[in-house]
Amino acid sequence: MKTAGAEYRPLSNSTRLWLASDRVCPPCVNQPMYEGTGRFDVKRWQEAVRVASEANRGSRIVLRGMYGSEKWIDSGITPAVREVDGSDWDGLHSEGAPYLHTSFPVRKGPNAEVVLIQGDPARVAFRSHHAIMDGRGTMTWAEDVFRVLRGEKPLGAEFIMTENDLLNVQWGKRKKSLPHTYIPLAGNADGDDTRPVWRRKTLPGKHPRLLARVMLLTAREARRHGNGNVRIGIPVDLRYRREGLRSTSNLANAIYIDIKPDAGVEQLAEEIDRRVTNLYDGEITWEDKIARFIPIWLLRIGIEMEGSRNQKSGHYRFSGFISNLGRVDVEKFSCDEFKCRTFYAVPLIAPMVPFMMTLSGANDRSEIMINMPGNMTTNGRLETALDNIVKGLDTTQ
Repeated sequence: MKTAGAEYRPLSNSTRLWLASDRVCPPCVNQPMYEGTGRFDVKRWQEAVRVASEANRGSRIVLRGMYGSEKWIDSGITPAVREVDGSDWDGLHSEGAPYLHTSFPVRKGPNAEVVLIQGDPARVAFRSHHAIMDGRGTMTWAEDVFRVLRGEKPLGAEFIMTENDLLNVQWGKRKKSLPHTYIPLAGNADGDDTRPVWRRKTLPGKHPRLLARVMLLTAREARRHGNGNVRIGIPVDLRYRREGLRSTSNLANAIYIDIKPDAGVEQLAEEIDRRVTNLYDGEITWEDKIARFIPIWLLRIGIEMEGSRNQKSGHYRFSGFISNLGRVDVEKFSCDEFKCRTFYAVPLIAPMVPFMMTLSGANDRSEIMINMPGNMTTNGRLETALDNIVKGLDTTQ
């Protein structure tokens, strides 16, 4: 949108929820991570980030305005580039990487940064507040940073579009919210520590229908802890609905798939394809309709209350989310001083979400990461769930 000659992005419902969630369980941050070999020249990266961010102004936006008139505007401030020592971190655990646990001051900015993690292997993390970008938007910005590092011109991207511009939702007469009847991945909460805890596994080779297979295995793992319904949310990138669109905005929308005990991989894959192909983005609930009128501080309280209620009851609006980021061309994320070997992304989490998972891949490997509130990981439950899912891929077709 434009006003008085200035471009801005209004706050959508999802943006407001991400802002509120960050106040409950920070960081609410996208964190695509590129791992490989090399040694980073910080000054060179700072200049590349400056040039790429001028072409991708969504990396520089900050929140302005008061309740009812909030909007994102270009601050003109280049995202920071941080250099850290990662020689003692294995990249498989949330522990030992404090530089990945910080959030951003949305009104002051900047709300994105690049973290150069020196070590062997070397890693570079592109971090952005989820209220200003989604994972694909962050990767779009990252791709242009690498283009500049290779001496190429950045492609650039717009930043004022919201998911509402691309959604195909049904404005029906639904009056009730989604039922809280779904079970978590690894059993009920134990204690009060909801800080994010994540783990990563690397799988050799390519895995056809990886998303559907992991969904099925996730449902089986959840039911290993007790009987109940399983519903998985899948973030869908909406950019493909407008030809040639390059955007760093938050343009993802979740579709939800109920997984029956007798479900099969082909059935799940076909259902996902049907929902995406037919642009079936679901229905608007009464909560969706009123969310735009609720102050963010009040949304935060609502999220805290729902998270506490869900963890006590052991039932949620959904069992969790699985984001399939696909396979990347490592050459797009390489330059003369850094050769990318693999790609993964740290999932975010909130107390009312039992787990979030990311799937990704590059070259001859696939990556799976799971993030869960700490009180749902006790007694090695996260590691066991991840191990069982990975092992199950060998036998699930």
